[in-house]
Amino acid sequence: MYTDEAVLESSLTSRVSGESLVAVTDVTKRYARRVAVHKLSLRLQAGEIFGLVGSNGSGKTTMLRMLAGILRPDQGQGQILGFDLVKEAAEIRGCVGYMSQALSLYADLSVFENLRFRAQVYGLSSPRAAAGTAIVNFELGEFTRIPAGRLSGGWARRLQLAAALIHSPRLVLLDEPTAGLDAASRHDVWRRIGRLAAAGAGAIVSTHDLAEAERCSYAALLSEGKIVATGTPGQIARSASAEAFLLSGPDARQLAEPIEASPGVIASYPQGPGLRVVADPNAEETLRRVASIHAASLTRVAMRLEDAVLAFSRRLSAE
Repeated sequence: MYTDEAVLESSLTSRVSGESLVAVTDVTKRYARRVAVHKLSLRLQAGEIFGLVGSNGSGKTTMLRMLAGILRPDQGQGQILGFDLVKEAAEIRGCVGYMSQALSLYADLSVFENLRFRAQVYGLSSPRAAAGTAIVNFELGEFTRIPAGRLSGGWARRLQLAAALIHSPRLVLLDEPTAGLDAASRHDVWRRIGRLAAAGAGAIVSTHDLAEAERCSYAALLSEGKIVATGTPGQIARSASAEAFLLSGPDARQLAEPIEASPGVIASYPQGPGLRVVADPNAEETLRRVASIHAASLTRVAMRLEDAVLAFSRRLSAE
């Protein structure tokens, strides 16, 4: 069973000592009677990318907004870039780079005007120069005078990211930064996040995309505002009490129904021409019998993050 102390300890093991950018403990936020975030503890060092992973309503956005100094926690303590989480929220807001899931652009202002305004908000000495530099760095030159409201989803996201980073923050908080983007645009966003981390900044990214969560240095799986597992993506995958198998054969993908009816099977889903199966460790013998009956082969494969999420979800639903 995971406790707050246990998950915090596991997230810190194997880390290389570095500058602490985020250190918060027991952060809690309630909306009326609903607890959105419950005693969540988080650490982030310079150069790391931390993923908050979970479905809608798991508490990811609420946690990011508290770390950004936008929401005041009802409970908890800690520091963000050396500022007190509760007492110095205004200072935190002026230092972090926060990108919300909803587009926070002025639709009637041009790309240049949006960036210049954001530079002014952050108190940069030369807002025009900062906006020009951001336009070059984010390859927005052809849209300089175009109203932000006329940009496609991918370019609007790029502009929003440029605005969040215009003051060169040491800490970047990104809420579903690739939502609705195509593969090339998603890759560009993650390439930029990687560059920030390599340059010594830190990033906390919320996502429900498990493939993207694999790009993070560390991650925490959230469910109903609580951490259910944390560590590197590989550590999380290995921590689930389950095994992964690949069922192969001409009709392997057609065997989902009998496979999922087998005792101990958690879930199955297509993988290429085969069927990937997540199951309790003691279900292997049963799975091999089913595979043999249908002239298929069964191979044990390494657990990945998606498999672990399925296993944790089954465990939580049974509690």
